[in-house]
Amino acid sequence: MSKKKDTELEIIDTADGAVIKSGKKTIAEIKEKSGNFVIVFSGKEIATVTSFEAALEAAIMAYNLSI
Repeated sequence: MSKKKDTELEIIDTADGAVIKSGKKTIAEIKEKSGNFVIVFSGKEIATVTSFEAALEAAIMAYNLSI
């Protein structure tokens, strides 16, 4: 049976939003534009949502699906 490792994510506040990192690797960026939050994953905009919490959830979900 395989063991799952806990992944620790770091959320860093920036001038235009936040960056989500796992260790030294940048997972996703959340940028605020016109009152909405845009999730940038691997250089591509994947979603636009109205709350930071929803943006954070979408970014983590996109990361979990990519690994």
